[in-house]
Amino acid sequence: MNPDSDIRHALWQLAFQFKVSTKRAIRDYGLPLNGMHVRTLHLIRSQPDCTANQLATITGRDKAQITRLLKELEAMALITRTPHPGDRRSQIVALSDTGRELMARTVEAEKAVEKRLLKGMSKEEVSTFVSLAHKMLENLREA
Repeated sequence: MNPDSDIRHALWQLAFQFKVSTKRAIRDYGLPLNGMHVRTLHLIRSQPDCTANQLATITGRDKAQITRLLKELEAMALITRTPHPGDRRSQIVALSDTGRELMARTVEAEKAVEKRLLKGMSKEEVSTFVSLAHKMLENLREA
């Protein structure tokens, strides 16, 4: 089978090139983050009253991995943790002012990659691709 017509090859190459391009853009912007830092900061920013348990569930990582990651982000002064008012065993994780500033720069870097990725594509093509990708993800999650 021709690798150019093989969906597995195309998806693998797309994911790999997207990851490499995003890492490079983040590095070129002088941001001291790795991919998991960026993903976690995005999730924290989008989740009201975010907790470590929520992050573990969403990312598929175990609680110990998330705890280590949150310690790193806290040491970098990118997040704050405060007691959860409804659960004494839990903490609410939020972006600090520094974290919000850094995320604004991260989003700029990501938008530059997205612009390159979607060059020459119509809004309809992008919409169709996103719809198909969501269907594929649903199919894989059904197993």
